[in-house]
Amino acid sequence: RRKMAEDAESNATATPAEPPAEPKETKSFEERLAELKKPDPVPNPDQDQVNEKLSRLNAQIGQCDKRLSEIKAALDKANSERDKSKDATKGVIEQLKAQRAKMQVASRKKEECFQQLKDMTQARQAQQKSLQDMRRSLKFQDVGEVEQRVRELEAQIEQGQCKNMKEEKSVLQEIKQLNAMKRTIGEYQSQRSTVVDDTETKASLEARKAAAVAEIDACKKECEKLEKELDSKRAKTTEGAPNVNELWKEQKELYGQIKAYRAEIRQVNGAFKEEVNKWRDYQRVLNNFKKAQGKILAEQRRAEWEARKIAEGEPVDKDVPTDDPFVGHPFADEIYQCSDLEKCLAVYLPKDAPKADSSSDAKAAQAP
Repeated sequence: RRKMAEDAESNATATPAEPPAEPKETKSFEERLAELKKPDPVPNPDQDQVNEKLSRLNAQIGQCDKRLSEIKAALDKANSERDKSKDATKGVIEQLKAQRAKMQVASRKKEECFQQLKDMTQARQAQQKSLQDMRRSLKFQDVGEVEQRVRELEAQIEQGQCKNMKEEKSVLQEIKQLNAMKRTIGEYQSQRSTVVDDTETKASLEARKAAAVAEIDACKKECEKLEKELDSKRAKTTEGAPNVNELWKEQKELYGQIKAYRAEIRQVNGAFKEEVNKWRDYQRVLNNFKKAQGKILAEQRRAEWEARKIAEGEPVDKDVPTDDPFVGHPFADEIYQCSDLEKCLAVYLPKDAPKADSSSDAKAAQAP
């Protein structure tokens, strides 16, 4: 260093000094430090508090799972009891089904008889109405009476009893109407002759209908008796058994609670992860702030050192302050050489040595 200083002094005397460059406008260290903005502090997330919340939620889920296991066992027991009750009530159920099928057959018979009676009544009423309407439109009920009246009118015309042509035309018109009435009277008499006395058929249908109603009433009484017997047997087999509907309802509610707890766990983990990310971002910004602040302070110390050395008339590089721990160390050269050797050897050594090979080498070294 002394030799380098002497060479620098000789060069300075040999060559004329260049005019100093105009200093650039630079900010002071205080201004640069003032421009640095320290980030707002972010609290470190409390891992213990989050673990406590998660433990509490997992404990609640465990309680729900335990209760669900109990409900499942109770439902299995209820199902087995129900199977036993099915075996005990199988005969009664078969009889009840047979009675209901018999009642359905009797109901169909009753409906058939009722429909036939209804059709017969409607047909009879329609026929009677048609005959009544036809009878109202007829002046005579017999063809002989109509022919006799026609002969009387013809005799009036032959004997010249008509006073004028108008009266004669009216008589001829009446004769024409009477001749047409003969055909209507024939239709009326033919329809009256087709009217059949259906009293026996109606009585038979009424009897069949009454028999079907009686059979239905008997089936209903038998069904009521069988239903009471069935209820009594089921009550004996299911005595003391839990309410299955209430268990299913509770099971559904427990599944909903577990779903809500798991959603809360996801929310807690997400919020904690977000807080951790915010804290890491704060640490990164804070480290950058400290690095920039340290750099400015180091430059400030360097500048103060140089100014003090210049004022004392000593070389600037003499005893310069540094952050390197090996500067001034008695074995600094040896330490640097070892560090360089370690870097060179690291290039040629494998990065990840397998454990099996190291164990085999150790065994080989221990072998005689």
